[in-house]
Amino acid sequence: YEVMLTYCLLVSIIDLSITQHHVKCPTETIQAEEGDDVTLRFDLDPRVNLVNYTLDIKRDNKIIHVYRHGKDLTDPQTERYRDRTTLIHEDLSRGIMTLQISSVQLKDSGPYRCFVPGLRAGCTTVLNVGKHEDFTTVQDILGFISFSIYHR
Repeated sequence: YEVMLTYCLLVSIIDLSITQHHVKCPTETIQAEEGDDVTLRFDLDPRVNLVNYTLDIKRDNKIIHVYRHGKDLTDPQTERYRDRTTLIHEDLSRGIMTLQISSVQLKDSGPYRCFVPGLRAGCTTVLNVGKHEDFTTVQDILGFISFSIYHR
């Protein structure tokens, strides 16, 4: 019995050390309008329950959101993100890290790095926040086309 238990333990340890995890990020730049709420989603592959792992999300080496020991920590968080980020805890058990940033500002534009230190896995995605007038809506385009056709 002890030999079998030791064998199972060794196989588990070897399996953990061989399995490499990767975090998948959106490859396209995430576009948002100033004042919007934005969702950053990072998927672990292969999927692992992340509830008991440490998760760090940073921008320009400044801490945006930290999750440790099953809790969100606000002390190390950069002041301008305080009370603006929400990690969706329900997704963690499925290997998904979903971070919502409320009311994004122009200065929130840039790369966001998600890292799981215990798995040595992470990735970076880019957020681009623009002013309202920088965005052309489909309605604006259709209105312009209708106006152009009508006035010919």
